[in-house]
Amino acid sequence: MLSNETKYLITAKIREFSIPPITDGLVIGKDAAIGVSALQKALKLLIPEEFCHIEVTDDIIGCFLVKASIIKKLSEDRIVSFLLQHVKPFMGENEILHVQLDMEITVTQEL
Repeated sequence: MLSNETKYLITAKIREFSIPPITDGLVIGKDAAIGVSALQKALKLLIPEEFCHIEVTDDIIGCFLVKASIIKKLSEDRIVSFLLQHVKPFMGENEILHVQLDMEITVTQEL
């Protein structure tokens, strides 16, 4: 006999709040409860590193805040393309998502 009982499974990841609370960047939904100006002010108080504000025209995402040091390594266009392709499918227009971008650069040269 089959049961029609609804079951719920909840998994939670709990970790200590850390300073800085943001490592590499934020993806900010176009209808997020807090605006980019307020977020930038908070970041300046919490994190000594500079973040670049990248505006996008999108139906879900309003903009990105990404560490300037990451943009030096990888162009702004490539970062935007990557985030739109891989982060956008998982977010709503009222959300702000934290992103950690782990990059590995390999340089080879034949001498």
